[in-house]
Amino acid sequence: MLKQVTINAVPMMGDMVVPAVMHISHTMPDIQITYRSTLDMADLSDGCTIGVRAGVEPSTQEMEVSWLGRIGLALVAAPEYIAQRGKPSSPADLAQHVFASNDFSDAGTPWSRWLHEVVPTPNIVFRTDDETLLRQAIKSGRCAGFLPISSLCWSAELVEILPAREEWALPLWLVRCHNASEACVSVGAELADMMSRQLF
Repeated sequence: MLKQVTINAVPMMGDMVVPAVMHISHTMPDIQITYRSTLDMADLSDGCTIGVRAGVEPSTQEMEVSWLGRIGLALVAAPEYIAQRGKPSSPADLAQHVFASNDFSDAGTPWSRWLHEVVPTPNIVFRTDDETLLRQAIKSGRCAGFLPISSLCWSAELVEILPAREEWALPLWLVRCHNASEACVSVGAELADMMSRQLF
């Protein structure tokens, strides 16, 4: 009988989590993994769910929290977009550009705060809480947007237009309950190892 493990991760982790899940599924064929990308914090008390959370370290006595590292983000665009609007040479040039953005709330992430401080609100032409739709909008060539640096490895059609900055980085944590199942512990350890190699 297959053992069940669910990974509940904040959006924009797909480039790191999906390859890790594929590897784990191959090396641990007796474990079936479900990956959910959501801002909502899952109930981890079932012992079969792993959380990947961002921001301030989760503080709870019932959970085991492990530092993964910080995820770096860059401002990226498709070549078609750059051909039409050019590459900004400085943040001051961004007022001439349009963007897709996460709809986490204007102050939800360091890069969202920065973007809203630098560009007029009308320049943000597409907002979504779905990472797949955000990528599609950027890849359409109609707007630029923030994506994890790892996206440039997995999406050769995207070009960095402003490199990652320290102020845009976000801390990541792996969270599970203390009495997690053996399968959950094994998957969590492998996931943490693979993700931490791509973080700083």
